This record gives sequence, C-alpha cells and structure tokens, in this order.
Amino acid sequence: MRGYRRLLVLAVAALGIAGTGCQGTVDHLKANFAAKQGNDFYKAQDFQKAVEWYRYSLYLDPELPIAYHNAGLAFMGLYKPGSKHPKDQYFSQQAIDNLTRYLSYQPDDEDGKNQLLTVYLQAERYDDAAKFFEAEMKERAGDPAVSARLAQTLGMIYAKKGDFESSLEWYKKRAEIDKDNPEALYTIGVLCWDKVYHSGITMELDARKQMVDMGLDYLQRAADLREDYFEATSYINLMYRE
Repeated sequence: MRGYRRLLVLAVAALGIAGTGCQGTVDHLKANFAAKQGNDFYKAQDFQKAVEWYRYSLYLDPELPIAYHNAGLAFMGLYKPGSKHPKDQYFSQQAIDNLTRYLSYQPDDEDGKNQLLTVYLQAERYDDAAKFFEAEMKERAGDPAVSARLAQTLGMIYAKKGDFESSLEWYKKRAEIDKDNPEALYTIGVLCWDKVYHSGITMELDARKQMVDMGLDYLQRAADLREDYFEATSYINLMYRE
C-alpha cells in the first residue's frame, strides 16, 4: 500500500513538472506570435501598435532577444530626432534600453550597435555613446580590426559633440592601429582643416600654423599611400588656402 502511494505521489509530481514545461512552451509560442504581430504593425509604420505587441511578447517571454531588438526599432520610429519633449525623451530612452538589452544577448550584432549609436547621436547623448563604445574598446582590445573600427566610431562621436581634442586623439589611435590605411590618415587631415576653417580669426596664428602643418602632413601621407587619391589632394589644396 505504501509503495502504491509513493508511486502515486511521484506520478502527480511528474505531471506537475510536465505541465509547467508545457505552459512555458505555450507562452513561448504566444510570445513569438505576438512578436510577429508587432512586425506586421511595424511594416505598416504603426509604431505605437507595434510597441504594444512587442511588450506583450516580452511579458509572455522576457528572454526573447528579437522582441527587444524590434521594440527598440519601433521606439526609434516614434522618436523625433533632436526633440527635447518629455514624450520624445521617453521614446529615445526606451529605444536605448531595448537595444541595449538585445545586445546583451547578441553582443556581436554590428547592425544592433549601429542602431544604438544612431539613437544616441539623434538624442545628442554623446557622453553615453562614448561610454558604451569605450567599454567595448576595452573588451575587444586584442582585436586590431575591431579596435580600429571602434576608434573611428569614438572619433566621430566626439567630433559630433564638438570635442576636437578627444576626436583627434581617437582618430590618431585608429591611424596607429591601422597604419597602412590611407583613409585613417585622410580623416585626421580633414578634421584639422575643419578646425582651422571654422575657427577663422579666433584661432591664434601659431596654433593655426601648427594645425595646418599637422593636417598637411596627414593628408600628404594619405596621398602617398593611395595613388590618385583625389579627395586627399583636394583637401591639401584647401589646407594651403588656409
């Protein structure tokens, strides 16, 4: 009798575990269906409805990476770039949060990183963008190709911010890593020209001369590395005018 009861208890427990697993499978299927509904609304550019479906999908399955990714894109669709309205700030933050969560699952997705960078730049959150990519720079320090690309990204971020010194520092790091790439040298030359051109008479003569000399040096080195580098030659001529 005792043996029978023991078997009965084990059977009930097994059914409970199976039921839990079955419910998890059902929720996962529902979550995927909800995400697909969100995709349909996203394609129709009804971003608000898309967000609602993606949220429902994540309610059913909080570990569904694609739903975080697509929710981030839907919030990007709702956001008006550059707007400081509380509603738009909320949308941009939600886009950032969802894309960041997605990248925690898919850390090698370069498209996802570029989408996150786009939101940061549109929201003029340059320091947050720099923090994210500087952290990745430390993690990927052993990969020269990735480090060069990240240094370029950071140089661009600081240039957008208007921080010339930091931008120049990162572009120089890129040139040091990617020594045979004429575009890395060309970018520094263009940055120097831009600084001189827009500073006008506000820049002291000695500082102006140093900047012109630096820009010419990098542009000439770029032109030496690539035959018929028309863009570099054009900026050399522009720099001489300065």
